[in-house]
Amino acid sequence: MYRFQYSVTTNTSASGAWEVFSDWERWNSFASVYGQLRWREGAPWSIGSRMEIEIVRPVKAVIDHLIICCEPAREIGWIDRALGITIGQWVEFEQQGPDKTRVNTWGEVAPSGRMVGERPVDALVASFIETWYENFRRACDQLAEATN
Repeated sequence: MYRFQYSVTTNTSASGAWEVFSDWERWNSFASVYGQLRWREGAPWSIGSRMEIEIVRPVKAVIDHLIICCEPAREIGWIDRALGITIGQWVEFEQQGPDKTRVNTWGEVAPSGRMVGERPVDALVASFIETWYENFRRACDQLAEATN
């Protein structure tokens, strides 16, 4: 099993960070790997709801994204399944002041060491998490600048 952890700090409130995070229509601007994203079961972000996430690179796949916990602007957890790989992931929004939030994500990938395309899934996940969350942080900071 591969475990990952990553954190960013943004210059917006937890509710502002949640607003950016929960807007799945802008996710492609955080990492250009997505095709279509759609909620296929339940209300968006509710426990038990499912999103279908099409990935177009580095390989084509459709991820089943099951929400297992959701407290907006506080924490969210999900289980992703695709290509024989399962990822359990959590995101926590930790308010650190009126205009500062630390966003922590962590999770596990099983099985570890499987190849996806030409790369080990562990390396792909690590690279994706860093890219996605750094671009997410920039979007949060831009939102904060625009509203101040």
